Amino acid sequence: MAEKGQRTPVAEIYRTLRDRICLLDVEPGARLPEEALAAEFGVSRTPIRQVLDRLEYDRLVVQRPGAGATVAVVDAKEVRDVWAVRLKIAELVGDFVRLPASPAVLEELGDVRRGVDAVRVSRDLRELGALYNRYHEAVLAVFSSDTLRRIHDQLYHQTARVWLQFLPEMDLDAEIDVMADEVDQTTQAMEGSSGPRLAEIRVEHMQMLLSRFNSHVARPLG
Repeated sequence: MAEKGQRTPVAEIYRTLRDRICLLDVEPGARLPEEALAAEFGVSRTPIRQVLDRLEYDRLVVQRPGAGATVAVVDAKEVRDVWAVRLKIAELVGDFVRLPASPAVLEELGDVRRGVDAVRVSRDLRELGALYNRYHEAVLAVFSSDTLRRIHDQLYHQTARVWLQFLPEMDLDAEIDVMADEVDQTTQAMEGSSGPRLAEIRVEHMQMLLSRFNSHVARPLG
């Protein structure tokens, strides 16, 4: 909560609420009352409406006249469609990256990798989700196209919470192993100048994750 007299920037409010939705801190269908959010962040209801409008555009929030805003429920068909587009975009990544990555990006990936190992002990599912969000941000940091970055980011957050929803039903140690491998491979690709290799890693792991989802749901997601 913002300190008395302190106003939180709209962009920060947006990212905070988006993280809460994608990390399941607020569940699908939960209400997002404007008045309570305005009080929490120390702003008027106008910037809160702006944030909710943006989250609605991202398809993470639903707003209905007289009913206010609620967290969007994950729709299986929509997830399939978004995932198909994400896979196509991942194939393009190699043509729109600046490599080798900066020391700051490589340091962030190293920190994420250490965090993944820590989850083997803590068994904290939310933390694993937060670490994958950080991994995603590190990948975005090497994109040379602002347009591709925005599209990639938006579609990622439309599907990010699906993994967390299924994670309690999955083999946690296996998921940790796969994520650790993905971070390691990505780091190696970013240390060099292999954009095509980075794209290959992204496509491979997205397909693997989709396959794991399909083994845990009655109606396949792809």
